[in-house]
Amino acid sequence: MAAAPNTPRTSATVTVICRMPAGLVLDLYDVAALAARASAATPVMAPPRPVASVRLNGAKADPRYHARDNLLLGMGGRTEVDASFWQAWCAQNPHFLPLKNGLIFARPRAEDAAAELAERGQHRSGLEGLEPQGLPGVTPFARDVA
Repeated sequence: MAAAPNTPRTSATVTVICRMPAGLVLDLYDVAALAARASAATPVMAPPRPVASVRLNGAKADPRYHARDNLLLGMGGRTEVDASFWQAWCAQNPHFLPLKNGLIFARPRAEDAAAELAERGQHRSGLEGLEPQGLPGVTPFARDVA
């Protein structure tokens, strides 16, 4: 018997791919409440509270990721997100650099998201780890033999 998936798949969800290593938390705020805070006579020092929040799985959550190798190129975490939340969050954050640069993106079907990850995954995101053998001017530490 197959195990049930963690999140049920409905037509009102999208598959969000996050190529950032540790993932990302997306917060959705009430725009009217933020405007009221900004126009208040006295400053409101408490941080605003999000209306909704979603934690995206990062590239280290990709099933192909192996911690010993730490190779992130071509990997991305997959998270099922409510489609209305994703549309509202994108409308609220159109200039967010990971969204503009394609580090996070969404597709209605999981197969389409995986296909786009395969296309975009071959391009470096700039968040991959450094290869110690490829660093200029760095030589490995020689061990003293006793």
